Amino acid sequence: MSQFRSEEMCLVQLFIQSEAAHATLQELGKGGSIQFKDLNSDKSAFQRLFVQDVRRCDDMSRILRLLKGMTESEKMKPRPNNEVEVEHLHELHDQLVDMEKELKDHTGSMQQLLRQKIELEEHRHVLREGAQWFQQAYSRGVSFTAPQTDPDQGVELTGMEEGITAGAPRAGSVLGHIAGCIPTANIFDMSQTLFRATRGNMLLKHEEINAPMYDPTKPEEEVAKSVFVIFFSGERSRIKIDKIVDSYGATKYRLPEQVPQQDEIVKQVDERLKDLSMVLEKTRDYRRGKLENILDNIDPWMLHVQREKAVFHTLNMFNYDVTHKCLIAEGWCPTADMDNVRDALRQGTIRSGATVQTVLNVVKTRETPPTFFRNAKIAQGTQSIVDAYGMARYQEFNPAVFSVITFPFLFGVMFGDIGHGFMMAMTGVLLVLYEKKLEHLANDEMFGTLYKGRYNILLMGIFATYSGFIYNELFAVPLEIFGDTAWCSGELDHSNSCLDPNSAAMGVNVTTSLQKWMRRDIESAYHDGTSTGKEVVWEVYPFGTDPGWAHTANKLNSVNSFKMKFAICAGVVQMVAGVCCKLMNTLYFKDDLTMYFVYIPEMIFINSIFGYLVLLILIKWTTNWDTMFILNNEQVVSIPQRYCMFSDDHKAITNLPCWTPPFEYDRAHVAGGFWDRLPEHMWCMKGETPTAGCAVMEWGSKDAKRMIVESNVFGDNTVQNLETFTGDNCKNDINFCSLWKQSPPSLLDSLIKMFMEIGFVPVENQIIAGQGGLQVFLIFIAFVSVPTLLFPKPLLLKKRHEATQHQQLHDDHDSDDGAHGGGGGHGGHGEFEFGEEMVHQMIHTIEYVLGCISNTASYLRLWALSLAHAQLSEVFWEKTVVEIGLESGGAFMLFVCITAWACFTVGVLMGMESLSAFLHALRLHWVEFMNKFYHGDGYKFIPFSFSNLAAILGEEGV
Repeated sequence: MSQFRSEEMCLVQLFIQSEAAHATLQELGKGGSIQFKDLNSDKSAFQRLFVQDVRRCDDMSRILRLLKGMTESEKMKPRPNNEVEVEHLHELHDQLVDMEKELKDHTGSMQQLLRQKIELEEHRHVLREGAQWFQQAYSRGVSFTAPQTDPDQGVELTGMEEGITAGAPRAGSVLGHIAGCIPTANIFDMSQTLFRATRGNMLLKHEEINAPMYDPTKPEEEVAKSVFVIFFSGERSRIKIDKIVDSYGATKYRLPEQVPQQDEIVKQVDERLKDLSMVLEKTRDYRRGKLENILDNIDPWMLHVQREKAVFHTLNMFNYDVTHKCLIAEGWCPTADMDNVRDALRQGTIRSGATVQTVLNVVKTRETPPTFFRNAKIAQGTQSIVDAYGMARYQEFNPAVFSVITFPFLFGVMFGDIGHGFMMAMTGVLLVLYEKKLEHLANDEMFGTLYKGRYNILLMGIFATYSGFIYNELFAVPLEIFGDTAWCSGELDHSNSCLDPNSAAMGVNVTTSLQKWMRRDIESAYHDGTSTGKEVVWEVYPFGTDPGWAHTANKLNSVNSFKMKFAICAGVVQMVAGVCCKLMNTLYFKDDLTMYFVYIPEMIFINSIFGYLVLLILIKWTTNWDTMFILNNEQVVSIPQRYCMFSDDHKAITNLPCWTPPFEYDRAHVAGGFWDRLPEHMWCMKGETPTAGCAVMEWGSKDAKRMIVESNVFGDNTVQNLETFTGDNCKNDINFCSLWKQSPPSLLDSLIKMFMEIGFVPVENQIIAGQGGLQVFLIFIAFVSVPTLLFPKPLLLKKRHEATQHQQLHDDHDSDDGAHGGGGGHGGHGEFEFGEEMVHQMIHTIEYVLGCISNTASYLRLWALSLAHAQLSEVFWEKTVVEIGLESGGAFMLFVCITAWACFTVGVLMGMESLSAFLHALRLHWVEFMNKFYHGDGYKFIPFSFSNLAAILGEEGV
């Protein structure tokens, strides 16, 4: 199966007749089964046989891109599903060259006409605005003549500005003017420059044109423009102003002083604009007609040219045999596709009309073939993630087989929430359902990343939703969808559905108690003062985290304990799976040294320490610690929580081990019988707080049986004295017997003391029987596995190399006996450096031993990110919707808060947090999982295929 290992490849050699080469490659490009080798790597691109054809294709691609841009500028769209017959390459090239020349000439003429039209429109605006300004000047008594050349003569410009306010016109003023059109952005700078250059002896009037205008120098760009008129005095001022106006990109136009002349020019401009508009319209229609004739052909032509370029680019890799007039090619081909390749070669020969069939030979070689996986669509995204780390070595085990599930699973552990996971899953569902319609958008860099990973997004959403059910969080709100919580609270339990039926008899008013307690089937185990003999068990929540933990003071302690332990378990399991993948590689490649002296020591080391830790976690999770007790400070015993059958006088206990029923806290109230003979430390309910009962166990041989009742150790730990309360002393006197409850041991302390106090485990810290001796054995085999991992493999490789050399020397000596003048024959021996191999193995050993520790700690990021995600989600919900929205009591404020909460959820949690969880899951696979077995030093199989032109030509966006 190619999903587990890359396809088996073979090196093929082709002998193709020159006239059949083009058609043969076209047929091979349809199937995409051969990756050709470059047999002309010593030649430059200009020395290749088909370099002119490649250049011709590049030129045609350039012309087609130009035509494509023209059609897009005209907002023309090709008709879909239109079959186009592609002409011969040379004819198409000639046609495109002629079309380019014609359209370029036509476009140049049209742009020249467009510039003339723009200038006429600007001139018309100048005439209209200038006429108003001249009318204002005439009303103030200003006359306009040609500027004086004598610099000493001047006029008063203030008359134009003061005419209205003074009341009487100022006569005798003589001014010159310059009018034109300028970009509005340059008006202010130009006015400042003019003021400084003329020392204020000028007047600038300007008005912005309402609609944006095209720049005559750049007809394709719209620019905000303004009409201006500059009034000045003197020829020297005219020269300065003229240069300044030109420097700011202004266009000057004629503006007569007299009204009849202005009207005449306006009329002429309007007539010319009308004529130009008609000519432009006809020109544009002609241009659009030319483009419409080729509109439907552009895309097929571009595809055809790219395919032809790929064919000639590949032909340049072949050797040309001048003697036989054929091309010689070599390439890698999957063994499973050999029949398809032969069919393509046969079809290529038939199409070309060649008389000689293409010859295909399979060549034996020691070269490393490329790596090729046939992946289903659901695994392609994960395969891309693995390939980004490094391409798998030829027929090396493919990590994507596991990662297609483990990657979204670890992501879901960190991103666990029903609501957030559902949103992500729905995004993946939409991308999968509409993948055909969205395929054309995959070229976009941002959306293309999401589109190509659509199945990963779907799986990540599914696992995040599943983890959300485990955490029982819907946008950080706990749910009771699988039943009621297993925790009872008298304050909250208004229906009295979970009240202890014996609570009233015990003097406890649970309806006012703030303490929570677990639901138990105590009613069926102890009813009406009589035990039914049934074991008392807790009623657990059916699936996921119990919602009763919500809003409790120790919620984080409980959740963190579970998530941290689960992170360790998931991490160790995945790392062990990575080591097992190494076994699969060693078995496949028949590498006995690696299997016996690398895989086995690595497996022993990681399991003797971290596998043992996982075992302790699972045992601690599955143990009912309410039934675990320390007997005589020597052994751990399990006593089921079962009430004992007793007679009417409350003295006879008939089934053991068991628990006594509720009774008086003061043993003095019980006269005579068995209870009266118990030592004081066995009064488990000493004090005025009666409980459900105490554990009772019958212990000892027939001659010295002891009925031991759970001791009261609260505030008094004398019964834990290892010298006094022992099994031997208990056989002699019941006062030296003890039975006290075992608390769940700390796993961190157990792991530390495993190395600090080798072989010693206090009885109260024991999780499994014989734990001390087991830990000594595990430490010993872990210690032995390190030198086993370090030394044997380099030494055995050295010995194997020496044996090979000795055999080679013996063979060379025998061959020299029958030869004249033969040499020593040391050539061809593989070089072996023992020091280098030893250093390599030492680095690997140190990296693995330290990596097991650091990698295990690295998996705690599952706990950390899950905690951060849950806390952020809870803060957003509590601080926005609950504390502000709901407490405000207003519908509008609630709507605002829900909107803000939705923005935070989508932007922070669905955006930033999902990216963070993705990157951490990526790191866990690349570093913690794949470094246990993955080399990643192969190279990808890139076949000659028309469906992958970008990879063949080394271009983007093809």
